[in-house]
Amino acid sequence: MFRSEQNRDVTPAPSAALGVDVGTTNTKVVLAVFGDVVTEVRTVTVPTPSGGSALQAVVLGAIREVAADSPHPIAALGVAAMGETGSLTGPDGEPRGDLLRWTEGDTATADRLVATAGAEALYGATGVPAPRKSPLVHWLRLTEEQDARLPGARWLGADALVISCLTGEAVTDHTLAARTMAYRLPAPDAPLADAFDADLLALAGLAPDRFPRVVRPGAIAGTLTAAAAAALGLPQGLPVVAAGHDHAVGAWAAGAREPGDAADSVGTAEALLRIVDTVSREDARRQGMSIGRSIDGRHETLLAGNPTAGALVEWAFAELLPGTDRHDVLEQACALADAPVEAFMLPYLRGRQSPAPDVSQTLRLIHLGARSEPSVGRIADPAAALTAVLTGLVLQLAWMDAAQTALTGPRRAELAVLGGPGAANGAWWRLKQRILPGTLHRVDAAEPVATGAAALAAHRVTGLTTSLPLSSADSAASTGDPALLDAFVQAATHPSKETA
Repeated sequence: MFRSEQNRDVTPAPSAALGVDVGTTNTKVVLAVFGDVVTEVRTVTVPTPSGGSALQAVVLGAIREVAADSPHPIAALGVAAMGETGSLTGPDGEPRGDLLRWTEGDTATADRLVATAGAEALYGATGVPAPRKSPLVHWLRLTEEQDARLPGARWLGADALVISCLTGEAVTDHTLAARTMAYRLPAPDAPLADAFDADLLALAGLAPDRFPRVVRPGAIAGTLTAAAAAALGLPQGLPVVAAGHDHAVGAWAAGAREPGDAADSVGTAEALLRIVDTVSREDARRQGMSIGRSIDGRHETLLAGNPTAGALVEWAFAELLPGTDRHDVLEQACALADAPVEAFMLPYLRGRQSPAPDVSQTLRLIHLGARSEPSVGRIADPAAALTAVLTGLVLQLAWMDAAQTALTGPRRAELAVLGGPGAANGAWWRLKQRILPGTLHRVDAAEPVATGAAALAAHRVTGLTTSLPLSSADSAASTGDPALLDAFVQAATHPSKETA
């Protein structure tokens, strides 16, 4: 794990590929060159727009801008995206209105869906424990509201919106199809389906022709149409790859590809993805974790998530620390990250997804050796307050890690941490080094998901197999902090009790 590999005896001549990462907050397009090392030659980052047509337009513009700087012929283009988010489209594929986002799910509609299908049966079929975010729930809600976009409408996820305007084909990847609640997860030794499931879609009164085709692992989604090629300045027929779910793509790119490998991915949400041989679906459901298949389809994956990790840091600066100098507070928090932990925040901006799912959980500051405080206002020092927030996020990650270990056995000691706020924030990174067991390795890529999508596209088209470089000397092995984790879990699961 965590090494660059080429499937040839000699290093190939440098080649280039494009990668797209449609994120919750921002969308990134990267031009990556693959030679002795992986190099991010050019990146364009744009805010993810609210509308489906606008998303297609900004991605096309960013691709055109980035591709113009390529020093080598571009071999392929890969598209990764966040899960659950997408758009209704007309029969012609034209988006209708705003994106329906994973952050905007309706709990009451989701509860009715679960009541109809049964929680255990629904999870057993899909491996996904959070129907509130799913396209099926969006569709049911819009049906009840008699939304004007529905007649003749189809669904395209964020990735398929991009792929369709490049290739003319409505195509997605199995790792993103799995996030919809409409794709049946087969047994570990059974092949993946290439279509959405008719019985699951029927729960929302839908048929498979309303959803895109699911491409098999290793295949390409399509090729650039003449119109797209002309608009982008790229050759007609350029292969386009549906790379997949952002967290899964990032983990694959970091070298997490075999059972026991794991990767920590942080953006608006934080996800801990572990490659496993198999796991009990019922046990995983009880812990609020998703089961899926790895990017290459060979193994199962276990995904635990905190949906508001990066979002909590942004909340802290906006609501907890208004008017403070962000750079100064982050620098001061770095100095506190090695000090004994005196307080942490339970990081539940919108409930807890896993482990021990509980939508009623809220933010709460815990002082060790003192009473649990109902308000974050008791820490006057901005750096100390931010450190308490970050410590809570890391302890939540450590709890997810421990819960995964209880389900599947120990992971490998090395844990890949994808770039982004969880690795670039010095205090957050140092706290992870202290509190998480094992050795942490940062992915040395500014945009690991977009660059990973480019690497995956190059792999499928040219056969080149490579991993993004990981740091080797910036983290000593840690045994973690079991006593601190126990205090956190006690506070998180017994909110009415004092924390000793």
